[in-house]
Amino acid sequence: MFRGFRWQLIVFVVALLLFAAAALFRLSRQSAPAPQPEATPTATFAPTQTSAPAPATAMAVNAPAQASASVYREGLVGSVQRLNPLFAHLNPPDRDITSLIFEGLFALNEYGETVPGLASELIVSSDGLDYVVRLRSDILWQDGLPFSADDVIYTMSLTSDPRYAEISPAGVFWQTVETQKLSQDLIRFRLAQPYSSFPNLLTMGILPEHALRGTTIEQLAAHPFNLTPIGTGAYQLAALDYEDGSGISGLRLALSPTYRGRPEAQSGYLLRELHFQLYSDADAVMAAYLAGDVDGVSALAPLTELASLPQSQIYRQMDSTLAILIFNWNQAPFEERRVRQALSLSLDLPQLVETRFGAAAAYADSPYAPGSSLYQPQQFWSTYDPTRAGTLLNSSATDAESDEDDTDENDSTTEQSQPYTLIIEDNANLRGLAKEIAAQWQLLGLDFVIEPLDAAGFRNRLDTGRFDAAIVAQSIGAAPDLFRFWHPAQSNGGANFGAASDNELSELLENARGEIYAARRALLYQRIQEVFAEQAIAIPLYYPVYTFVVRDDFEGIQLGYMTSPADRFRGIQHWRPATAAS
Repeated sequence: MFRGFRWQLIVFVVALLLFAAAALFRLSRQSAPAPQPEATPTATFAPTQTSAPAPATAMAVNAPAQASASVYREGLVGSVQRLNPLFAHLNPPDRDITSLIFEGLFALNEYGETVPGLASELIVSSDGLDYVVRLRSDILWQDGLPFSADDVIYTMSLTSDPRYAEISPAGVFWQTVETQKLSQDLIRFRLAQPYSSFPNLLTMGILPEHALRGTTIEQLAAHPFNLTPIGTGAYQLAALDYEDGSGISGLRLALSPTYRGRPEAQSGYLLRELHFQLYSDADAVMAAYLAGDVDGVSALAPLTELASLPQSQIYRQMDSTLAILIFNWNQAPFEERRVRQALSLSLDLPQLVETRFGAAAAYADSPYAPGSSLYQPQQFWSTYDPTRAGTLLNSSATDAESDEDDTDENDSTTEQSQPYTLIIEDNANLRGLAKEIAAQWQLLGLDFVIEPLDAAGFRNRLDTGRFDAAIVAQSIGAAPDLFRFWHPAQSNGGANFGAASDNELSELLENARGEIYAARRALLYQRIQEVFAEQAIAIPLYYPVYTFVVRDDFEGIQLGYMTSPADRFRGIQHWRPATAAS
């Protein structure tokens, strides 16, 4: 019956024999000792083993750093009171920690420009009055619930409460803004007048409506939420540390799992925990740093001491606060442009600031601080030319004497009957700087008497216009609008204490405030700085320098535009233990 399949049968039998032989060969190989491979360079990827081999996971050369290395510890001076973005400006430690827990609809980048935060889109009406914000759909609160327009509406209801204006200057503005929910992801803000810096105000942290529903601004001040915050930020509160009889001694933040799920958080964030230890004063913080108890501190000691710290990195950035010398334009001869120019040219500002402050400040050459995208340095402010200063002052005096119909003889700079007043808020550095300024002005024939005042007395003199010149601090902050400092409309009850009034500058300030297109607005800000120097509106003196000290164990730290010390954490995504560097 197999006659027709004889050759196929033969092939089948041969295949069976070959299969059996192969099976016997494999069994014999498995029973023999395994030969040792020759050493190759790849063996250096694993540590030398003296006992059992390491598990396969030990071969991952890019494994995360040890848990202890992913913890950053910082010392802060003061106490924790309210971890709440509506109150954080009242207490520096609250402000620092809150910036890591909460987010605003917008944020500032390293150049001081607004970029989307919790918002995904912004639409501005042609008249600059309507701002429609589209919210991101992928945001979760740290308790896992979705972020929505209800949270924004609730937060704005608190900021627009008249009682909030008692603790925040921004509260007055928010009372003029109408906030409307268009849908779960659309919010409309209606302004009473155009204000191009409005997105900068939307960097304020948003509160969770579901956790605070029905809570008023008065109730919120003492609400348990302030020490059990729920935000949308990269880090969330993990624990509060208490010390017997002393209250909260520190707190720990942990990387938020809900934030880690976002697209922008898929890389970086190698610091899994942030520990903040609270101290009573600067000396205690520095002692903790020297003892190795904390890894970072803000500038709390003379810079000469900080420079000598071992195994430390020092980061410096100019603060957006400007120390500026203003004049009272209602008092002769300071309304005269040539007089103000002469007073500026007679000061060797780079040398004065260096002598008085060293590395703690940098001389100013713009009403905006370096680091801002708006900063345009003007050479005039750093020019020292006493000869030209004398010529300008003499020409002004000559014109004043020859035009008795327009100028009273007693206003002549050549017939000064009594010293002019230069008022300052009393502190040692300002006293020294003011004396040096007055000494250089005396060489021009102008006598100034320095009047140091306490904070309340200084503000009263500014508000009532009882001064000839004054050194004031202008906090530019997040909003680049200079209208509040230099427009004539702000001379009564505003921040234009010297009643400065220049037609071109006023028009530029008005146009910049209403311009909705960023490119055009940038040109206006550039011209504002040029006119400010050409007319010598006031004399920019210096920018304070913020200093941050961190151990060599950490890297990836960069300081961008600083509106407050809390901005040091803006790039925390890139901070990493030194052992984690790629």
